[in-house]
Amino acid sequence: MVNSTQTRVAIGIAAVVWFVIAFMSGDHDGQWTALRAFSTAGSIATLVLLAYDRWIWAWPLVRRATGKPNLNGTWRGELRSDFMRDGKKIAPIPTVIRVKQTNSQLWVTLFTGESSSVTEMSELVKEADERWRLTFVYTNKPRAEVRSRSDQHQGVCELYITGLDDSLTGNYFTGRKTTGEMKFTEWSKVRYGDAATALAASDFSKPKPFANR
Repeated sequence: MVNSTQTRVAIGIAAVVWFVIAFMSGDHDGQWTALRAFSTAGSIATLVLLAYDRWIWAWPLVRRATGKPNLNGTWRGELRSDFMRDGKKIAPIPTVIRVKQTNSQLWVTLFTGESSSVTEMSELVKEADERWRLTFVYTNKPRAEVRSRSDQHQGVCELYITGLDDSLTGNYFTGRKTTGEMKFTEWSKVRYGDAATALAASDFSKPKPFANR
């Protein structure tokens, strides 16, 4: 989704390009020149906006100005659930989330050893207290061999970038009326496709989502 800032930037770029083309053409009163300049300006502004949404927003210098965190990659941590099995709370579950992010959209996939989750909706917003919050709605799909004790379900997760280690920390709840906490303290720029590979990888380190830290 294009926000108001992007719209103003696009209009500004189009206006500047239109003026430059019209001025350099020398035919300041020509209707054809004006139309051609306007068309060219619109095309250039569109390309710049697309490039910003896909790549430019993530450049460190740009993010120093905007303050927006870059979550792209794989985050590794654990999930603590209040889910009861055989009358006992289950042990913490090693968990990873894979994030693909542009300026306007992001996609989150959650993996554990027994399941993966498909994101239905997600957003990254800055709260009034200046914390950044990642929220996503997901459908969890257990592997076939564990479906006898773990059904497919929907859930919502809210994670904040917190602490000196810039970890992702927060809570979740599901349609099975279970709740819990998640904390991801390690990060890799590689977007892994399953929990086993990510959990065994050696390229994880302290997260650095902000350009000015």
